[in-house]
Amino acid sequence: MFSKMKKGITLISILVSLVILATGIITLLKVFPVINKLSERGMDNATVSMITDQIFTIIDKVYASGNNDIPPFIEGKFTEFPDYKYRVDFNEEKENLYIANIEISWKREGKFEKKYFEYSFRKK
Repeated sequence: MFSKMKKGITLISILVSLVILATGIITLLKVFPVINKLSERGMDNATVSMITDQIFTIIDKVYASGNNDIPPFIEGKFTEFPDYKYRVDFNEEKENLYIANIEISWKREGKFEKKYFEYSFRKK
């Protein structure tokens, strides 16, 4: 009268578990490239921010507060960031008021990427 239920794992429960596990792994594999690209973009933005900050410091120390003449442009690389190049074009807006147009470029996945900034300063 008492039917004994079999205890243990059946083949169907194993197959269902494998399907659920495979679906989760496939979803993670699809999301990984997107996460990787976002991570690279975040690192690029942080690096560009640090380079821009160093350029602002150079402009303030050398050109804004010094007795140096302001050239039409400066360009180069920082040793800490060898993959990134910068170019700064100076334009005089008014007497002793200058605009520095900053372009930072780097190569990512075979193509060049660029970011632009503008900085104004007064020559003392």
